[in-house]
Amino acid sequence: MISPPIQQAKTNEKISGELRSPGLLAKHPLIGVMLFLLGSLIFGLLAYYVHHNGALAQWDLALVTRVHEMALKSPAWMKNIMLAGFYIGLQGYILLGLLLGLYFLFKKFWEEFFMVAILFAGEGVLWHYYSAYFARMRPEFTDRIGSVLHYPSFPSGHTFSAVVGCGLIAYLLVPIISSRFWKAMVIILAVLMVLFISYSRFFMGAHYLTDIVAGLAAGVAWTSLVIMSIELLYKKGDNKHVEKNEI
Repeated sequence: MISPPIQQAKTNEKISGELRSPGLLAKHPLIGVMLFLLGSLIFGLLAYYVHHNGALAQWDLALVTRVHEMALKSPAWMKNIMLAGFYIGLQGYILLGLLLGLYFLFKKFWEEFFMVAILFAGEGVLWHYYSAYFARMRPEFTDRIGSVLHYPSFPSGHTFSAVVGCGLIAYLLVPIISSRFWKAMVIILAVLMVLFISYSRFFMGAHYLTDIVAGLAAGVAWTSLVIMSIELLYKKGDNKHVEKNEI
């Protein structure tokens, strides 16, 4: 049997009120597996379409052209708001990763530290690999909103990073909030932030819609895989530690 001090320490570890991994995907790995498979399936279908320049190409181009024409006619304040999505999705994402990493490093919360390190670094590696492999040219327009980007567009790196960053912070925050209202607010705000960053890239004509959806799918698959894997590894390590103390 587990001794009372060990059992109490394990309990206190998860109710401290600090940012800690709640272990939900370790308790329910089927959810993590389903999210990973769903994200991978959607990304795979879109990747096949992009790689073979499938039948949706004309629809994809017509849609981004129509949205971009609407964006050019929009007021300056709307363009500035959408331009902010670029900086939030890039500089904001990097800042979030650094702050979380430093926090967990200072607290010596190694499970969460490696979760952040692998999620954020892995997202960058995966995005660079995918964008280089598919080498999809961005939509071309004479009039641009914001700076012109010359690297490939598939998948949307801003959308990918938004899912990773907002998904992780919501996953860490929601379990330590007691109010159902504020739990719901955190989830809603996280979803709205992802949608805002994603749409801002589409609005500015920097991505096709399929780039955005692929970024969402890749983000869901990668985030669920990393969180689930690290939680399961640490759960296994905790179990071995408990077994040793039982002997």
